[in-house]
Amino acid sequence: MCPMKCQIKKTVSLNRLPVRQLLLLKQVGRLADEQGMSVYLVGGVVRDLLLKRENWDLDLTVEGDGIAFAKLVADRHGSGLAVFERFATARLTFKNGLKMDIAMTRRESYAQPALLPTVQPASIKEDLSRRDFTINAVAVQLNQREFGRLLDPNGGQRDLQARTIRVLHAGSFQDDPTRIFRAIRFEQRFGFRLERATLRLLAQAASTNLVQRLSGPRLQNEILLLLAEQDPARAIARLEQLKLLRFLHSRLRYTNKVKRTVTAVSKSLAWWVSRFPDSAIDRPIVYLMALSSESSPAVVATMIRRLTLSREQAKRVSFGGGRADRVLKRLTDKGTVRRSQIFRLLEDFSDEVHVLLFAKQVSRKQKVGLSLLKRRLTAYMKNRTTKTVLTGRDLQAMGLQPGPQYKTILGKLLDARIDGRVTTEAAERAFVRKWLG
Repeated sequence: MCPMKCQIKKTVSLNRLPVRQLLLLKQVGRLADEQGMSVYLVGGVVRDLLLKRENWDLDLTVEGDGIAFAKLVADRHGSGLAVFERFATARLTFKNGLKMDIAMTRRESYAQPALLPTVQPASIKEDLSRRDFTINAVAVQLNQREFGRLLDPNGGQRDLQARTIRVLHAGSFQDDPTRIFRAIRFEQRFGFRLERATLRLLAQAASTNLVQRLSGPRLQNEILLLLAEQDPARAIARLEQLKLLRFLHSRLRYTNKVKRTVTAVSKSLAWWVSRFPDSAIDRPIVYLMALSSESSPAVVATMIRRLTLSREQAKRVSFGGGRADRVLKRLTDKGTVRRSQIFRLLEDFSDEVHVLLFAKQVSRKQKVGLSLLKRRLTAYMKNRTTKTVLTGRDLQAMGLQPGPQYKTILGKLLDARIDGRVTTEAAERAFVRKWLG
């Protein structure tokens, strides 16, 4: 229930938006007036305005032909335009970098559960009522006379103030099982709770095979969005609690060891980003790697296929389990290890793998090993840009016939460079002549 102090707003100020976005919305509202159409800002951005959170995604809906209106906006502003006829939506990219999605207000019908819906034109109230949760079923009108008018036909404000996630109808999760994962994502992001009936409906839908009917790309999108949250560890624990990890693989286990690794990823990422700010890390993939880090290669391979991960994503996620532990053991060996040996140990791995290794070490709570790992990862990142002065052409000029031995010689030469045994071109030539005997 809504708290006693609950205040239901009839208008919302858009002045919290950055100036560029606010000006653009006013211009779009005037254009809608010229066309005799009603246009609304909808969804997550309105929700976050009410929560006083930053979210500048511009999602608009129009009562009428949304694609035709999007084309008018594009012509007026000279923006790029991508049209998605299947869903009667369009995406505009403006010259200043802003993006905006425009759709027609619509109702949706599902021929079968878990399939994409069929869409038909409808009123704004019908459009809001077909959405996932009440907190997202809110809109702000942008037409000049009604600019800032808030539409909330489903009690979204009430549930925002009660910190509650509530579906709009009993068949919501059956129509679209991706909402199961979305509910958990919002619950954990905002620190809300699933309303009692919503939790029951979620559990009922999760106990069926509906999620298994989802296509790989749709399931992948929801899982990676969930893992992209600020603190995915809480969401993963909730998935385990609700027995939802089985949809990635029936034998995927969230053991205490896995939980410690997953929890340590945030600290690992923080250290990595502060130390190597130019390194672009795929955060959701790191969490997926941590989640599956103790699973067998067969389980991981099946999970990769289920999520239809790209080749690069699959390569990263495949690294884990015993292999990770073996690499980590060498990296934290207190004995003498040459810098070139560290380089060769890590050179074929992505930065996501390095972050996972760090997280696994953090989870072990061994300060000496962690300190050693920091030094060796730092040394590797410094050395991975090291190159030899000599090339294959230089070796040929020195009288060596082209062949596989070039790779061997240049590899040995690079090791010597990394270890500091050669530092000049003359030293490199002397090294090659000596190596050739």
